[in-house]
Amino acid sequence: MVSKAPASADMTLADISNLFHPFALTEEQMDFYQKTDSVRGNEGFEFHDLLYQNIKSADKNSHLLVVGHGGCGKSTELGMLTLKLKNAGLPSIGIEAREDLDLNNFSHIDIFMRIVECLLKYAEDNGMQVHKKLISSFYEALATKTTIKYWGKEVQAEVGAEVEAAFSLPFILKITSKISAFLKIGSGQKEELRKEIAPQIPNITRALNAMIDEINDSLAPKGKIIIIIDGLEKCRSDNVKDLFRNDISSLANINTHLVITCPINVYRSPIATILQGYFVNPAIMPMIKTHYRGFPDKPYEDGIRVIKELIAKRVDPSYFEDGVIESIIAMGGGNLRDTCYLVRESAFVAYMRERKTVDMSSFEHAAKKFATDLFFRAEYKYFPAIKAIYDGDHRTRNEADLSELLYAGVVFEYNGEHWLDLHPLIRNYIKNHPGVLDD
Repeated sequence: MVSKAPASADMTLADISNLFHPFALTEEQMDFYQKTDSVRGNEGFEFHDLLYQNIKSADKNSHLLVVGHGGCGKSTELGMLTLKLKNAGLPSIGIEAREDLDLNNFSHIDIFMRIVECLLKYAEDNGMQVHKKLISSFYEALATKTTIKYWGKEVQAEVGAEVEAAFSLPFILKITSKISAFLKIGSGQKEELRKEIAPQIPNITRALNAMIDEINDSLAPKGKIIIIIDGLEKCRSDNVKDLFRNDISSLANINTHLVITCPINVYRSPIATILQGYFVNPAIMPMIKTHYRGFPDKPYEDGIRVIKELIAKRVDPSYFEDGVIESIIAMGGGNLRDTCYLVRESAFVAYMRERKTVDMSSFEHAAKKFATDLFFRAEYKYFPAIKAIYDGDHRTRNEADLSELLYAGVVFEYNGEHWLDLHPLIRNYIKNHPGVLDD
């Protein structure tokens, strides 16, 4: 979480490091928000405004696929969307991969059960009267061999004591929360639980949609509740591909507005053909360009200016020696998360060296370490694709190798005529290690 900026006179380099945690802004930190449309699409409105108007003006359920690189700013834009919806009196349910899923082992069932849990929690928090028939439907669908085993004695006591009292909103919420938690942090029996729940998804969906109808009736005529699923680019790539290739229909059948992020490597693959049936007009969030195609050392001043403004909203530039901010931005390549990481690590190195400002040597130390980490994300079999881009091939192509390099953050795709380039840190690493890509 990014901290609130202390008074400038009281700021240390450790404070600066803490201001640049590479995570999305929270509602309390929106003073740090930086408008970027002028260097993304120059359409005259910010990305979250586009999403908001798609939802607000929709005459039926709006299914929005939000596509972009990990670290490009999607989560902050979705945070702005959530805030805008809240101010308009439209509630949203947020599923965040880092907090709600096992990043290395999840399926659509895990996401589905988390949605059920969040909507039941919304109903409880807002004092809604959910019909006993609906509670019974949820219970019957979720009462599998494994769930009954792990609900615990207290839940079984409630069921055994008085069926009528047991079928309550707090009761089914307790059950759902246990299932959701088990799917996130449970042991090897996760797959067994998923197999038991999978055949019940149609029944759970019917009960869920009936409850959503009640929620949406209470919101009329303002609109409907919105489900926002974010952070999937942080998850294991195979799990994400399975979700969008095989199981997206389960989520699309939920009867309300849906906003879901899609990593760019998935969208730049044959899976995109499947997605067109569920998401007619994907919202693609471009990277901020910091250099020109084919000219990695030629700065794109408009992009650099916007990122400088973003940094200046958190810290006075006087805490950096001349040229350091520009070097950080150039090596971040327009990826805001990586830029924040470089500021954070450079400031911390300077702090450990007892400097008064972030100096070039501290930045170079942080950048070298990050470049090495990035380079070793790429498997040897992808070296020919990396070398082709390094040698000047900037064409976007629907190829498996490029898809994996996009996922790893080794390659970036820029807007305009849609061109590819290596992460500047990767390009620098190759330049400083001649022959590293050779057979």
